[in-house]
Amino acid sequence: MWLISITFLSIGYGDMVPNTYCGKGVCLLTGIMGAGCTALVVAVVARKLELTKAEKHVHNFMMDTQLCKRVKNTAANVLRETWLIYKHTKLVKKIDHAKVRKHQRKFLQAIHQLRSVKMEQRKLNDQANTLVDLAKTQNVMYDLVSELQERSEELDKRIGTLEDKLDSVTGSLQALPCLISQAITQQQQDFLDGFVHRFRPASLGSERSERSERSWTSTARRRRSPSTAPHTSSDSG
Repeated sequence: MWLISITFLSIGYGDMVPNTYCGKGVCLLTGIMGAGCTALVVAVVARKLELTKAEKHVHNFMMDTQLCKRVKNTAANVLRETWLIYKHTKLVKKIDHAKVRKHQRKFLQAIHQLRSVKMEQRKLNDQANTLVDLAKTQNVMYDLVSELQERSEELDKRIGTLEDKLDSVTGSLQALPCLISQAITQQQQDFLDGFVHRFRPASLGSERSERSERSWTSTARRRRSPSTAPHTSSDSG
């Protein structure tokens, strides 16, 4: 038992050593099981001590708020030291070099603090992008890409329908001159037919009058012909 416990905990003092193959195999399996159990315990404890997603967001939000306040304070310190340096160098009659150097040192310290706070803010923003957030971002991007593909397919279909409609419109436009010429010829034919039907009664009336005149002249000639016959006979006798 002492040998198994020492091997399981990966200590291995070496005061007890197995001599048989079976004992060596048992020690080897015990060591592997000990390493696996230790790794599992470490993973479980780390998982329990790790912050959840909501806790991480809250922690990052609080840290971001604090860093924003620190950035504002350090920026205000920089502006204050700049104003004091300008005041002690330009707005006084006698320049006090000690105060000027003092405010210059404070000015440089304020700039250094501002840079360090901004660096901490960048690190916080980098830490906020965890693997979970990256996976979520990847899922969002995949959804956007799939939606864009669907919209592109729908757009291609609409473009196809528009091309078909344009082809039909161009075909109708090409057939339009023939239809216009046919319509014009039809209208001309109708106009001519109406014109002929309008002036046909007058021509018929003139033909009837001519026929009546001809018939009257023929009757008149027939009436005159018997009266002329006896005179010719008497003249001959």
